[in-house]
Amino acid sequence: MNKTFKYAVSVVLAAGMVTPAFAQRDNFPDVADTHWAYEAVARLKKEGIITGYPDGTFGGKRMMTRYEMASLLYALYMNLKNVTDGLDAQIKTLSDKVDNIHTGGDDNGPAIQALRDQLSALSKDVSGMKGWGDDIAQLKKMSSTYEKELSQMGVDVEAMKKDLSDLSKRVSDLENKKNNVTISGDASFFMGASIKGNTGSAALNSDGRYFGGTGTGAGIDTLTVLHELGLKFSTNNMSGANVVADLVVGNATQGFGNQSSTTTMNGMPYNAAGTGTSVYADRLYATFNDGLGGLNFDAKIGRQGLKLGGYVLERPDTTSFWSNERWDNGEYAMDGANLKFGLGQNTDLNLFLGQVANIVDASGNPIQPIMIGEEAAATFGTATLSAARAMGGSLGFKIGENGKLDLSFVDLDSNTSANTPVANRLETYGADFSYKISDSLGLTAGTGKSQFKNGTSTVSYGSKNTRTNVGLNFKTGGLGIDASYAEIGNGYVAAGAWSKAAIYHNLNDLKQTSVKANYAVNDKFSIHGGYMKGDQISVSNKDAVKSTTVGADFKINDNWTLMADYEDTKFKGGYVIDGTTPQFKFTTLGFGYDMGANTMFKLFYQASDITGITPASSFYGLTSAGAMKGSTFGAQFSVKF
Repeated sequence: MNKTFKYAVSVVLAAGMVTPAFAQRDNFPDVADTHWAYEAVARLKKEGIITGYPDGTFGGKRMMTRYEMASLLYALYMNLKNVTDGLDAQIKTLSDKVDNIHTGGDDNGPAIQALRDQLSALSKDVSGMKGWGDDIAQLKKMSSTYEKELSQMGVDVEAMKKDLSDLSKRVSDLENKKNNVTISGDASFFMGASIKGNTGSAALNSDGRYFGGTGTGAGIDTLTVLHELGLKFSTNNMSGANVVADLVVGNATQGFGNQSSTTTMNGMPYNAAGTGTSVYADRLYATFNDGLGGLNFDAKIGRQGLKLGGYVLERPDTTSFWSNERWDNGEYAMDGANLKFGLGQNTDLNLFLGQVANIVDASGNPIQPIMIGEEAAATFGTATLSAARAMGGSLGFKIGENGKLDLSFVDLDSNTSANTPVANRLETYGADFSYKISDSLGLTAGTGKSQFKNGTSTVSYGSKNTRTNVGLNFKTGGLGIDASYAEIGNGYVAAGAWSKAAIYHNLNDLKQTSVKANYAVNDKFSIHGGYMKGDQISVSNKDAVKSTTVGADFKINDNWTLMADYEDTKFKGGYVIDGTTPQFKFTTLGFGYDMGANTMFKLFYQASDITGITPASSFYGLTSAGAMKGSTFGAQFSVKF
């Protein structure tokens, strides 16, 4: 009976009333004022839920009979009914007052203010009901358990059950009702520095960036401190439109860059753009849905994320040492409209149109710009085209229970023309297929084409402007393997994120074979690795790039995790413009500390060893031939709320 009695007490206390201090005369004489249950018993007596025995005692050590339990249950039910009836009466009274207020006139001010005060008090009482759900469910169960005893007391048990069911529904509706506006956010703090091993060179890391200057040695002169606060406001209307606003303030974009530029940022220190504070709207859009012509129709209007897939349209990750969802989600920012139609159960259509230029912070610095053909490996670095507008869409077909085919198209239009080739537009087409063969085996395949244009005229670029790719992924137990082959022409240029080797993204003019694997040895230790080999297509340059990666993660204890990675990437035959045979070696160590689901802390250290760079390219201030050696280290602390 103790558990049942606990439920009874909890329901009464959930009424939201202030618990007074009780004098000894307010309680039963056999309940000492020093007993831990003194105030609870006094409260139950005051509310009329318990009356004690005929001799006026509580009898706390006696076992309750079923009739005594039924009596307590009915008293508790009547107490709840009185509370809800009282709330209903207040609502009716307020409704009558609203009906009696004359529209217009200055004499309504006091009456309206009085209504506001009463509504505020009523709102607090109603909000107090949100925690009653489990307790009312227990009361309903108990009313069935003690139905016989309640009936013998003259209680209409069916009416009691109906009232409890109605009350349960009202409480459930309250619990499911969200606040009109939800506020969430995150705060991230970053510190980093470098140690240089060679005069005239920088400690270049795997992102192609470095801290501080190019002098030899270490010191606090290379220290970079960055921070960013994101606040997200979301409305939760059950019907009609909703609004999402994601506002950002900090100096992370001043230090790391605009979140999307890759090769054009290589060789630039993290604080090259200054250390001022940026303020910008990362996302600001409204959403609504409707049945348009019998279609399942959703619309998103305003500043939003744009992403179609790695080979077609996706923002690359340019900050491997900085972890943040806004930076890592692969979306470009677009001011415009995105419309989604459900064409039956197996087909969906997505269309978008908007502006992707002039999305800047309060100081005019660009945020997530779409840069076309900036990659040095594509020999298009000096003719980078900055997109101003984006138009396109995707058509998805579900194939059986396990397959999906996505057809996509993107038209990126610029206000200026590139020089080589002379073009101001880029169209990208894609067809990508995925199929789950079994629980452990999956297949992916795709093909696509990119086409430069100058106005409406087609512009030739490269001898081959197509891509073809196929992949298999296998997973069983703790083992996972991904194997893929891609043939990407020297004229295939897209604003995507399909590959990275050393500091270079989106390699083209390549027949590329790669294998990645990971294996969880146990719940504390896992290993991973990969191998990529690429042969240049346009010229006879076998093994134009080779890249090997290995790594391991070890959970030291419940809080600390050690991470270690090594990359060795070699280029040859002048495949990249920064040297004939450059080689990049990166050794990375990381320590992560588990501080809960919403808190992240990590330390990192990376040693760099880069050789074969051509001095004539003015590569990162390198003034003479030789190796670029050094290290990068730092920490990040982030909190979500």
